[in-house]
Amino acid sequence: MAKQDQPGSATYQGLITDTSRWKDFQSREDDIFICTPPKCGTTWTQAICAMLIFGRADHGKKPNEISPWIDAQFEPLEVYLQKVEAQTHRRFIKTHSPFDGIPYFRSCTYLVVFRDPRDVYFSGLNHRDNMNNQDVANMIYLQREDPFNAWLHTSKDPNNWDIQCLDAFIHIYKSYWAAKDLDNIHLYHYSDMVNDLRSSIASMASAVSVSLSDGQLEEYVKAASFNAMKKDATRYVPSADSGFWKSVSGFFAKGSNDQWKNELSAGQNDAFLGRIAELLTDEEKHWLIREEN
Repeated sequence: MAKQDQPGSATYQGLITDTSRWKDFQSREDDIFICTPPKCGTTWTQAICAMLIFGRADHGKKPNEISPWIDAQFEPLEVYLQKVEAQTHRRFIKTHSPFDGIPYFRSCTYLVVFRDPRDVYFSGLNHRDNMNNQDVANMIYLQREDPFNAWLHTSKDPNNWDIQCLDAFIHIYKSYWAAKDLDNIHLYHYSDMVNDLRSSIASMASAVSVSLSDGQLEEYVKAASFNAMKKDATRYVPSADSGFWKSVSGFFAKGSNDQWKNELSAGQNDAFLGRIAELLTDEEKHWLIREEN
């Protein structure tokens, strides 16, 4: 069992999330934590980790089923804990929580992925519209006369954590950014994964101490492409067999960068940039939204 160097110091609770569920989690020395806000490449990173761990692209597993979301309340905590305790392979575990809401283990590896928040917003709208339970969807993705403005200016609430808003996203980002110099915290940007998936997979392999042949790397790049994963959506999409989604393949919307450029007005983008300037330092801003944007 890994030594817990720092328990989560904050609690986040909502319709889905309850970070107090981590208190009974027993880590192993080589566990991998996949840490992302929603719509930032979580499923993608889980798929890559499964290939790295099992040593092949056609390993036959459904990554989301073996990579549990411990701090989500979809199933009783005991179900998740029994599942991870029974696993004999190297474990990779998903969370959407801020860094101060999860335990920190010095021997474990944290793969952290962020994305331009404007693309997160529009990907979230697709996510919302693809959910069969629209009551739940509209509790998470705020329905207002001006939904973009609501997303932009709603304040985070640790006691109602699952409401999707820019302030909550930035809080998650800043919590991991502050820890980026720790040797076992590895930050990735979604745009880099889109632009150079080969290098991103190679970097993740290095981060989790997995050696890859050139052949394996090429195989994983092909299997982890957007089109390949969308074509095999029932394997990759969370809750694919539960009726949660109107369209399982629709879970994969566009998987591209800069979707916002075709969606936001100049005024909306100016408002976004003004809000970002209030929330982030120049260094944090330049890494997250990229200067070319």
